[in-house]
Amino acid sequence: MKIIIQSGKVRCDIGKCPNVARYSVAPEGVSPSGYVNLCESCAEELYSALGRLLVPKSPKNMLAKKRGEI
Repeated sequence: MKIIIQSGKVRCDIGKCPNVARYSVAPEGVSPSGYVNLCESCAEELYSALGRLLVPKSPKNMLAKKRGEI
């Protein structure tokens, strides 16, 4: 998956957002009609929402070293 910075005028795909898209999320092997287009503010909101759900976790081996299990 890749993020493309839009150079043309494409409308944001989020709900009733009237803004022009700044970014496109492009899965591998999908034509441009299948891209998800996001304006700057919707991209920031999506980033914040995903950040609350997808919290990075420490590798198990680092925790085990602290506890003396390795």
